Amino acid sequence: MTRSVLVLLGLLGVAPAVRAAGPVGAVTADCAGVSGWAHDPDAPATTIDVHLYFDGPAGSPTATGVPLTANQVLAVGCRGEQCQHGFRGVLPFSRLDGQPHIVHAYGIDTNGDPNLELSGSPATYACPPLPVVAGVKRHIAGPSILDQWHFSTYFDLMKVADLDLAGTPIGTTVDGPPQLAVAEGTTAPLWLLDQGFRRLVVPELVSAWRFDPAAAAVMPADAIAGLPEGTPLTGRPILVQGTGPEVWLLDEHQCGADDPHPACAGPESPTTGDTGDEPTASGSDSGDDTGSEGGTSSGTGTTGDSDTLGEATTAAATDGDTASSTGDAEAAGDEAGCGCRSATPTGAWLLLLLALPRRRRARAC
Repeated sequence: MTRSVLVLLGLLGVAPAVRAAGPVGAVTADCAGVSGWAHDPDAPATTIDVHLYFDGPAGSPTATGVPLTANQVLAVGCRGEQCQHGFRGVLPFSRLDGQPHIVHAYGIDTNGDPNLELSGSPATYACPPLPVVAGVKRHIAGPSILDQWHFSTYFDLMKVADLDLAGTPIGTTVDGPPQLAVAEGTTAPLWLLDQGFRRLVVPELVSAWRFDPAAAAVMPADAIAGLPEGTPLTGRPILVQGTGPEVWLLDEHQCGADDPHPACAGPESPTTGDTGDEPTASGSDSGDDTGSEGGTSSGTGTTGDSDTLGEATTAAATDGDTASSTGDAEAAGDEAGCGCRSATPTGAWLLLLLALPRRRRARAC
């Protein structure tokens, strides 16, 4: 609009139309996940949403949508106020195959202006499968169980080598829906009743596992406390599949009383001789743990202007805030090296260790 036109409109008492700005931001992707920043210049202090689309742009029938919120603090990859509007998301396990894949990112405007694609979008990543590190593999007893747990074969299921899968011991079968419970008169802590154990579900992981706390059974506190406490849930669910049809959940073995499983061995007390010599080889155990660590969500978006996501993809996305993208590495690239840059996926090991439960010290039940 020229200066003369602005002057004329002023003389006529007509306010010139001001074109609002769409969202701005940037996105990067590597084997640590997807990260970036986004905000609306019309409301720079307001938190906005970001919609990721894997394997295609918004509106593509091949795209799987993930909604995130740009409300995290970034340490790198941003400047000034941008760093207060960061977002992070995890990669779909089904796309960890060593091949290049793309992810589009759109900032969602707060005033109905067009939802613009962020700088760097589409971002490309190429990552190898993660190594299979777990205590046990638990067979998922059919497609209905996948649905009952809201597992996503797109986000949660990773194809692995049969040899790697064969080396993981078999645990109990997952043959029913998740059983959640809270004590009477409380809303926390939330417990998963699993294999006769109570397993803690911290609030930060409720969305990662797609649990609905409102569906938890209300039980007497004594009844819950009477169950032996197992390992808490951590990270995000990891499903694996070889060349066969069986789908497995990677998990930890739960140690019962007098459990002979090697992971349940208690610490041995050092013994000394009568003369006060150093412990013998058979009695020099330091007491350290002996265990080692360790429904299809396909949302098709509309267009960037009217981005809508299904309920299933919304559930799948929330993982990104609590699983492999957390930790000391604040920005993408700090946590893992892309398979296209390193022959040894050191970062992938770290990513899996963040995602899998940590082994707790065995104790008497």
